Amino acid sequence: MRTVTTPTAMQAASRMSQTLPELQRTATDLIGHGSTLADPRNWEGPKAQLFRGQIWPEVQRALTDLHLNLTELAHGIAEINRRTAEAGS
Repeated sequence: MRTVTTPTAMQAASRMSQTLPELQRTATDLIGHGSTLADPRNWEGPKAQLFRGQIWPEVQRALTDLHLNLTELAHGIAEINRRTAEAGS
């Protein structure tokens, strides 16, 4: 199978790999902040109960899945970059 990697693709992969750690940190930070808000020792009342019972569980799952997907993507891009570099040498 023939493989073609353009400079544009290499640049896009490089930029993506530079951006992913920041997105992963953001997802981790949001999970931490949301977990703090979901703790009734930190926030209580009708809105807090709504957040804790209905909003946060779904958002937390989505953020956790996002973090896992970003991690897999980062590993995939690193592998692609490694293979591209090996093929070019």
